[in-house]
Amino acid sequence: MFKRILVPVDGTPQSNAALPLARSMAQATGAAITVLRVLRPSEAPGHRARTAEALETVATELATADLQVEPVLREGEIVPEILEVARARSVDLIVMRSHGRVGLTRAVLGSVTERVLAESGVPVLLLRPGGRRVRHIRTLLVPIDGSPGGEVALGTGVGLAQATGASIKLVRVVVPMPLEAYAEFDYGRIPDFDPTAWDEEALASAQAYVNDISARLQGAGLATTGEARMAPEVAETIVTLGREANADLIVMSTQALTGAARALLGSVADAVVRRARCPVLLLHRNEIDTETGVTHKPLLATLVEVLDR
Repeated sequence: MFKRILVPVDGTPQSNAALPLARSMAQATGAAITVLRVLRPSEAPGHRARTAEALETVATELATADLQVEPVLREGEIVPEILEVARARSVDLIVMRSHGRVGLTRAVLGSVTERVLAESGVPVLLLRPGGRRVRHIRTLLVPIDGSPGGEVALGTGVGLAQATGASIKLVRVVVPMPLEAYAEFDYGRIPDFDPTAWDEEALASAQAYVNDISARLQGAGLATTGEARMAPEVAETIVTLGREANADLIVMSTQALTGAARALLGSVADAVVRRARCPVLLLHRNEIDTETGVTHKPLLATLVEVLDR
């Protein structure tokens, strides 16, 4: 599944909180870990020597008999160095802590995690400040909506469940028909039209979709449950379902918007990362072929294989 995991750290206990989760992911998937520390060129040579020694200590403590850990110390700007190391070492997962900025401050000042997510092209596993530290992955929450992006998340969730032995909880959030939509059309001309029945039918259809995928995954030997829920706030509902399921990890797709576009347009994934108690693994929707709607990610092939059994 994952072959090389990159963990950027800055020497603080907060950034080091990503290390136990990275080790759990590596032990489950057989991946090697690269622990990266980036120093600015202006920092004193003596500080560099102390940092290199501390980084070696972290790598030694993280490594086990069956886990390869490589410490890397670089100089330069943080984001370009992270991206360069990820490219040079063919990294296929980045695990890091989010600083949790919100609103206009985030849009104007930017965020290391935000840029890495947008520019790296690989999945990014984020832990928010104050979130629950996860050492073992037992339950995955995977939001699905029938879109190619949902398929990417589901394919990754299936691969992780197979690697870790975790159970999967599938969720689909249905947004009720807004009252304004009723006002814009004279539904009185439609015989026996019932707005409540409209929403009930949408929820029933969503539950049937979730049940179908759950049954097929169960048939492939994966412990899977599914639930559809109607609510006006998608992100908040995903966070609530994750808490109710005691999920260790939420796996979902994102468009990876940055800057003012993200602040103005909003992002379900962004809101989930900022509110969820557990880490969130984000997969790129922009890796989907916009003409065919098909992703070329290898993990989707795993999903297709499982569902076709």
